[in-house]
Amino acid sequence: MTPHDWTRTANPVPMLRFAWKQTGDKRRLRLAAAAAWELYRDGDDDPELPGLLDLAARVADSEASEEERAAGFARARIALGREGSRFLNWSAYEAAFSTFGDYGGVLGAPRDRTPQRTAPYADLLREIYGDLFLAEAFDPSWRTEAVVGLARGMYAERDFGPMPVLADALEDAGCTSGEVLDHCRGPGPHVRGCWVVDLVLGKA
Repeated sequence: MTPHDWTRTANPVPMLRFAWKQTGDKRRLRLAAAAAWELYRDGDDDPELPGLLDLAARVADSEASEEERAAGFARARIALGREGSRFLNWSAYEAAFSTFGDYGGVLGAPRDRTPQRTAPYADLLREIYGDLFLAEAFDPSWRTEAVVGLARGMYAERDFGPMPVLADALEDAGCTSGEVLDHCRGPGPHVRGCWVVDLVLGKA
C-alpha cells in the first residue's frame, strides 16, 4: 500500500491488512470493529446496542474484566438472534468482543463490497489510524486542562460535535499542526479511536 492508496482508497480490506501489519494494535482494531458494527447496523434500534458499544470501548481500552467481556459477547449473540432485530453484523461484534488474534474478523463487516458501501468504512479507518505514512508529533504542552477535558468528554459520551472547539482549544495551547487542526475542523466522521483525540488522551 502506498501513501496515495491509504488516503484515497474506498476498499477497507487492504487498509486493515496494512494497519495490522504496521501496528499490531488490538485496541484500535477492536474500536474499528465497533465502528463497523455501528456503521453497518442499517437502522437497527435494538436497545442493547448503545450499552454494548460502550462496553466494546471498555474492552478495547482494557478497562473491562474478562467476565464483562464474555458477558458482552453473550449479550450480543442473543441480540443478534432476536426476532425482528437487524443486529446482523456477526463479524464486527465478534471482533469487538472475542479474543481474536488478528484483523480477520473485522474484514467481514461490510458484506456488500461495492465502493459505495465500503467507502464510509475506509474513511472510518483513516479516522482511527490517521495517516500511517506520517508520524504526527504531539507536544505534551498542548494537553491543557481545557483540551484534555474536551477530548475526555467526547470519548466518554461518543459525541464528537465539539471537535471544532477542540481545535480552538489546541490552538490556544500553542498547537500549530495543520494535520491536527484540520482534522478537528473537518467533516469527519469522528468515532472513538479518533487519532487526534487519542493523541490528546495519551492513548495513541
